[in-house]
Amino acid sequence: MNEDERQEWISKRAYGLWEAAGRPHGKDGEHWEQAVRERTELERVALPEHLKKRRNSDEADDATHKAVASRRKTPPGDSGETRSTPH
Repeated sequence: MNEDERQEWISKRAYGLWEAAGRPHGKDGEHWEQAVRERTELERVALPEHLKKRRNSDEADDATHKAVASRRKTPPGDSGETRSTPH
């Protein structure tokens, strides 16, 4: 997730917190800080380790493929299906 997407998530969450609190005047900073804390905690517990590190796109692609393959327990590029070739 890039920084723009992170900031958008925080902004939407802060807005939701503000609405849920009855739209109080002057509490925007508190809602923003709460949203930042929630996002930081979400990233800490929910994001796979390989997505937390900044990498170039080839390294990120390789890490993503390895992580997906390890969860599927099949080698990368092997879908687990057998295909027949046409005669």
